[in-house]
Amino acid sequence: MLRGRILACSLLVVATSVVGCKRDLGECNLDGQTSDGRPIPGPAAFDIAYRLTDGLPMYEGQALVQSTCGDGAFCHAPAAVGADRIGVPAGLNFDVELACTVPFDNCDDQGLPYAERLDRLYGNQNQINTWAEGMIQEMRAGAMPPGEAGRSVRNNTPWLRKSDGSELPPIESGDAQEIVRNWLACQAPVIARTEAPPSEALQLEPCQSVDNEICIYNGPEGDLPDPVWSDIYWSLMFTECVICHGPSNGNNNADDPNPNNPFTTGEIPGGADANALAALDLSGANTMDTTNWPNESWAAVVNALTFDQGLCADDGTIVIPNNPTESIMIEKLRAMQTCGDSMPPGGSQTISDPLIQVVVDWINMGAPNN
Repeated sequence: MLRGRILACSLLVVATSVVGCKRDLGECNLDGQTSDGRPIPGPAAFDIAYRLTDGLPMYEGQALVQSTCGDGAFCHAPAAVGADRIGVPAGLNFDVELACTVPFDNCDDQGLPYAERLDRLYGNQNQINTWAEGMIQEMRAGAMPPGEAGRSVRNNTPWLRKSDGSELPPIESGDAQEIVRNWLACQAPVIARTEAPPSEALQLEPCQSVDNEICIYNGPEGDLPDPVWSDIYWSLMFTECVICHGPSNGNNNADDPNPNNPFTTGEIPGGADANALAALDLSGANTMDTTNWPNESWAAVVNALTFDQGLCADDGTIVIPNNPTESIMIEKLRAMQTCGDSMPPGGSQTISDPLIQVVVDWINMGAPNN
């Protein structure tokens, strides 16, 4: 394995195309060690972080770019079109979401065929390498994400570092920008696939990779919610869905007085997609205080027919108590929907099986408002 600090123009990471010397990006610290095993200070491109809600692993730079650049639904995401691109030119895609999050034999069951999703991941990775210098310059200038519009669609779900369990810093910070700079200098390596580890001791360790992709087992799943609506709401609906199915309230950077808000900054997401909000409102009457949002949104989900401007209008029921198989919510979480897009958007499953199973268990218990 290549080790230590080397110029980016001399490094080739598996499944990445070299697009030229990137001296403006500085040196590459790949895995934090010199060739003789001495530690190198600072971030390393192979440093792993895991998503707090479900243990999804990414390299730290990969996680920061993914959550900042549209997270599969906006801006630099292939699924984003029209106003959802927030001014980003069509085709300029930086989405580095994992291509598979289930055991390899089931990868083709997650929406698009695995080979197609893997090709898309590597194509976006090559785009990142092509635009690397511009990306880091825009981040340092405070223009990426772009203004209030970009911040409003950023996914603020916490990512925790494998090294010490601390939370990844926000992209506006110098620490985060150094993580991204080094990751870009190392040709933007990506974790392509993950699955549940066979034992707790193997969390975030490499699993068997195929066809030159990189596989890392899921990390600690944080505190998986109990199968009750309020816990599911804060762990999944609020962090992944309210960004589209919530109001445009101009309150993205304000402090929510609700202590259950999972975002450490107290941000209230919403306003990213007016059509999605018209089809399903997962918020509450008070847009400045989310305390009662789970209780108020329950009726919009359980025994609720799809309607209005949604792509699944009049095509089924969002949650059918005691029947997860025919509940549109479960279909969309598993990217096996019969109408519209997956949830979150993007065409493939991005929510881990353990977290989806919590929702299934709640539905099998009758989907109560608890």
